[in-house]
Amino acid sequence: MIAKRAPATGLRNSAGVRLNLIALAASTALIMPSQARGEFRDLANFAPGALWYAGLGVSGDGNYVVGEGIDGDGVGRGFFYDVRSGAGQDIGLFVAGQPTIATDVSNTGVVAGTGNIAVSTSRAVLWTLNSGFLDLGTLEGMAAGESFASAISDDGNRVVGGSTMQGGNPFSNGFIWIRGATGGVSGNNQMYYLQALPGGDGYSSGEDISGDGRYVAGTSAAVGPGARHAVRWNLGAIVGTGTATVEDLGTLGGGFSDALAINTDGRVVVGWSTTGGAGVFHAFRWEEGGTLGVAGNPQMEDLGTLGGGFSKALAVSGDGAVVVGSSDDTANQSRAFRWTRETGMLSLSDWLAQNNIDVGIVTLIEATGVSNNGDVIVGRMNDPDNADGDTPFIARTGARGSGLMNVSEYNSTLYDAGYAGWAGGDVFRVPLNGSRHRVLKDFSALPNGTCGWVNGDIARFDDGRETGVALAEAGVCGDLADDTLRVGLGGGLIESSQDLTSNGSAEHNGRYLIGELNWRPDAMPIILSVTGLYGASDVEIRRAYSNGAAMAYSDGDTDLVSGTLRIRADWQDAFRFHSSSFSPYLSYAVSRTSIDGYTETGGSFPATFDKQVVGSGEVRLGLASRTELNSAVAVRNTLELVHGFGDAPHAQGQVVGLQSFSLGGGSYDETWLRVGADLDVKLADRALLSLSMHAATEGLDAQISGAARFQFVF
Repeated sequence: MIAKRAPATGLRNSAGVRLNLIALAASTALIMPSQARGEFRDLANFAPGALWYAGLGVSGDGNYVVGEGIDGDGVGRGFFYDVRSGAGQDIGLFVAGQPTIATDVSNTGVVAGTGNIAVSTSRAVLWTLNSGFLDLGTLEGMAAGESFASAISDDGNRVVGGSTMQGGNPFSNGFIWIRGATGGVSGNNQMYYLQALPGGDGYSSGEDISGDGRYVAGTSAAVGPGARHAVRWNLGAIVGTGTATVEDLGTLGGGFSDALAINTDGRVVVGWSTTGGAGVFHAFRWEEGGTLGVAGNPQMEDLGTLGGGFSKALAVSGDGAVVVGSSDDTANQSRAFRWTRETGMLSLSDWLAQNNIDVGIVTLIEATGVSNNGDVIVGRMNDPDNADGDTPFIARTGARGSGLMNVSEYNSTLYDAGYAGWAGGDVFRVPLNGSRHRVLKDFSALPNGTCGWVNGDIARFDDGRETGVALAEAGVCGDLADDTLRVGLGGGLIESSQDLTSNGSAEHNGRYLIGELNWRPDAMPIILSVTGLYGASDVEIRRAYSNGAAMAYSDGDTDLVSGTLRIRADWQDAFRFHSSSFSPYLSYAVSRTSIDGYTETGGSFPATFDKQVVGSGEVRLGLASRTELNSAVAVRNTLELVHGFGDAPHAQGQVVGLQSFSLGGGSYDETWLRVGADLDVKLADRALLSLSMHAATEGLDAQISGAARFQFVF
């Protein structure tokens, strides 16, 4: 289990390590928790205006994650996150205006946390999605004192932490809360006192609980001025007797030790302890019945260091065989370590090197979580190329693939892959807003005759991903009902190429059908039109991300379909100014794009992406001017105000063998301007060549586009 630490939000800070990002909250499960865009500060949809920044606990089965954030008023808040569905939930505030955080969560989704009831006065609480908050009270009863919760058992029925007690100092006593119990302290029958070791000043603190709920690890006062020892409480008889058996785990030779984490069945406890040397502390691993420990304490092993004077064990695998943490190296710099009986303490960099992973220029600072089998480790690293400095990592070896993931960078590539599919909708709107930015009746034809067209378009989207689009189209049209109707039907081929993060790419190879109906009532200058487009494309996405010092590539193939329906009204030659005529127009379009789910191949961390369905709409208000330079040449200019809205890019799925992810989502609402110029050249009485260019401000149109269209009558 990962050691946990409450945040500095007016709540009590217990010993342990605070996890900086959700990826660092993985503990005994192979499936690790999910992230959104790398850090919780990007998940403001949990609570609008909130800044989410720390994952503090994960359920034993890896299905739920909890942690903390801070809202716009500076009040600490807690979140609950379902890894499987990608759904996040702000748990709210226990008392309005007072900070509340979530510290740990059970396999059943019960959250343990701490909520202030007044300034600097806190209370241990439980929270569930269906029932909200439950006050766990204190060791002084339900109405007095303070308490905080550190950890919860897998079944959600036992919570460990610290509380005041009559005659004690604030937060001086450990407790275990047991759902449904009747033999607890006076005024709070479900909360039991975890007694300190005899001979000390009475201090105790519960830090972690075994998954099965039988043991608690923590710290207690010991004999000697200011002495503190790691302890383990056996809860086997507590319901019947009201008392837990406290066991002194001793030290590595000094006067202080602290237990930070305990394995699933409670047999192994890890933490840190002073040794006989002045100001020196080492990581320890205590094992029930162990014989390989230090002199005078055979159950507590000194795990040593990486060459410096200090080390600390922060987490242990479910079976107790693998310990991870941080240690100083010979240059007194903090480095992540992994310890097993066979290898001893290895820097995580060396462990990865043994599995052919070169970490490159990054520094792995500390390891804060480890999977059940010890093959997946999470922690914090420093990346000189990251503007924020420290960033979370996931390292793994084994049959599912070996690699070192920079979580912040990796999650941006997941979002990029989702964006690449979402952008397919923009690609299929290019035909409508390129050569087809004019209705068919804006081109000449013979009454009750037949016409045809061919055109080619190019477009470039400068949205940070450099998307280029090219298409070729051909079609036929005809006039009906004494020139009041014009009907056209065409088809085209379209391709696009998009640059993704870290030299990744997305390629669309598509086909589409387009149909248009124009109606101009007799003796009226209004053209009403309906245009529909249906397209399908094959999409190849090559996602690139760092794997330590190397680059990894995961490839995905999927199918995309997109449909758009546009209605439009043009008021032709509404007014004139000098030699130019002006025609306002208004259009409304709705689109739906569906991107099939797919699973990537290759790379050290391939992912499975869920199906994505995107709806969008846009309104265009435009004004076109036309000026005839001579009998064969005319210039047409347009100015459009465009408002677009719809579903924002979303990437959801599962990193193979690791965590689920749900990145982005929500909606967009943007307004932009677009200008264009057309040059119409009459090549013959029955043939017209039209060249056009368009430019747009930042929005969903291509920033620059051009088209050539040849229309003829036969």
